[in-house]
Amino acid sequence: HLHHQASSTENGRQTDGKSTRAATHSDDAKGRREGGERRHARRHACGFAPGKTDLQSELIRFDSGHCESHAFAQRWVGRKLSHHTTHRVCSRERFEKKEEKKKQQHGAEFADELPFHAAQRGCREWQCREKEQQDTEGHHVIAVANPVHYHADNKLTVLVDMDNTLCNYEEAFERTMKERYPEVGLVGAEKRVNWDITLDYAEEHREKVKSVAGVKGFFLGMKPNEGAVEAIKAMDAAGHKVLIVSAPDPNYTAQCSQEKYQWVEQHLGAEWAPRVILTRDKTTIRGDYLIDDKPHCDIGAVKPEWKHVVYSQTYNTKCGDKSVLNSWADWKDVLTVKAPLDCTIAKNPRPLEDELYPTGINFSCVFPSFNQESIVKKTLAGLCKQKIKSDFKFEVVIVDNNSTDDIDAIYRKYRTKLDLTLVQRRKLENTFSVPSARNMGIQQAKYDYIIGMDSDVILNEHFLENIYQKLSKDRSTPYMVTAERWFVSTEGFTDDELLDDYTVTEKYPRILSKANYFKERDNRFSHGNIVANVTKGWQPWAYFYGMHTAFPKKIWEKIGGYNEVYDGYWGYDDIHFAWEMTVKGGCVPLVLGGTEVFHQEPYGSEWVPVGGVVDKLGTSNPRLNKKDNPNWQRICQTIPGYADWKTDHYQKLAGDIVTL
Repeated sequence: HLHHQASSTENGRQTDGKSTRAATHSDDAKGRREGGERRHARRHACGFAPGKTDLQSELIRFDSGHCESHAFAQRWVGRKLSHHTTHRVCSRERFEKKEEKKKQQHGAEFADELPFHAAQRGCREWQCREKEQQDTEGHHVIAVANPVHYHADNKLTVLVDMDNTLCNYEEAFERTMKERYPEVGLVGAEKRVNWDITLDYAEEHREKVKSVAGVKGFFLGMKPNEGAVEAIKAMDAAGHKVLIVSAPDPNYTAQCSQEKYQWVEQHLGAEWAPRVILTRDKTTIRGDYLIDDKPHCDIGAVKPEWKHVVYSQTYNTKCGDKSVLNSWADWKDVLTVKAPLDCTIAKNPRPLEDELYPTGINFSCVFPSFNQESIVKKTLAGLCKQKIKSDFKFEVVIVDNNSTDDIDAIYRKYRTKLDLTLVQRRKLENTFSVPSARNMGIQQAKYDYIIGMDSDVILNEHFLENIYQKLSKDRSTPYMVTAERWFVSTEGFTDDELLDDYTVTEKYPRILSKANYFKERDNRFSHGNIVANVTKGWQPWAYFYGMHTAFPKKIWEKIGGYNEVYDGYWGYDDIHFAWEMTVKGGCVPLVLGGTEVFHQEPYGSEWVPVGGVVDKLGTSNPRLNKKDNPNWQRICQTIPGYADWKTDHYQKLAGDIVTL
């Protein structure tokens, strides 16, 4: 069990000596009345209701022995109302005045100063990149997946019509008409202007035209269109799901239906009979594409999820912006099947029935921690330095996986600076229990949008404001957000330096990290084709890592949270989670510029500076050794197509050091 209780503060003011003295001096200088007004404004900005105490006690108890089944024993005593924005509001005015004074005194010196690691390298490219990275004010969409519903499979579902698409209806019709009604002048296929063939004939001949479909053997005797059977079998051989979807003639339903089944067995094989679907309304059938000669078959009972590909005939030349299949030989190009490893999307947006943010757009920053004392301090310091302009609140929830360092001291230091909750787990059989820790933290989150983090991540100073601006413009779309990571070493820097001045992050050396397979840039951007693949929907969930994935809490609840079967070993729980959030939860994967983060390298990891030489010998670890990692095997068995897709990625990324 764990037990932690928030300390008290007085009148919304920090209790550390320096801040209290500064605030007291300000109040004395400007008078009691102005000081009271400022305190009232601060309380209003932090969301405190008039007449309520600033801080109440909170007691949280967990039985971590039952964490795997989510049977958390919880007991609440009150609700902590820590004022996470008080520190920011109190100190901003004094801080900005202090900085302005510095610039006036040392402007030229500050303007010419370069981050020491950039000057040391003398690398103009990286100096420019660092300048771009620091300029994160304002958000911009880098890549967004649309529509929102994805197949779990990495192949297409293709629906294929029969008459005048798979089968040559025109040839069978002309042959039968000549035999039955030689006195009726034929309208050649090249002169047809209506999909309904009876409308191409004079009214006195229309009953005869209709009766042709009732001739025994008419449908069974149709010849396949050129290349049709070969194309259908090629789709099937490539792993795509092919269904034969046809509408039986309403005047001869029984005979037509029987002969269509017989035709399929005769030309495709008996094993294809179960793939035949006979329906008058094809909008009710799910799939990625429908290949059909009818110009308006997408009109029906529901909005179809498939894209209509028009099989070219003379009567459907005016089909607007729909794709057209002129020859079965072109099916790969028309259906945009790029490669066998691609994972395509199904065009079927699922509207969310409930309000995503019932209490407004506010944020819960949640991360697990284990023996990362020095790094966690800077993670929390970065959260203190968020530049917030809009009216929202945020909290921080840390789940400690039985650390042996002084996490309690960190909590005591930052509980007055942030709305901070510390959940401490005990008696863990394996401290590498990340999925269950994330679930435990989100379980305690009081706000509706989760900022999923790791304990070694420093958010850029505009992170929360930028993501708020994006979400507030479209409150009904369940976005799942990620962005680029900047790999740095913060060893030798203190959290107090970051608390004093956020621009100290510009001095953090950029590094080649094992966590990034020794690449200069985030490997998802340098080798992973994240922008193109998220936009297309090719395995988009593969890019959403736990250290930087933000999402609506309601969707987390909908899918049942992180899958805790991944506890005990490194990795892939986040990919499984992102896959379920997308496929089951209907989230829209979004790469959002302005939400980039700093990834701190573990102390003592012998990192290599950008531009340095990497000695890859002896680099084996769970991240690089896939074949012995049960989680790698598990994710490959769970997501169809992921193993081939990711193997191809690893080979291009770091084939010389990754063991598959």
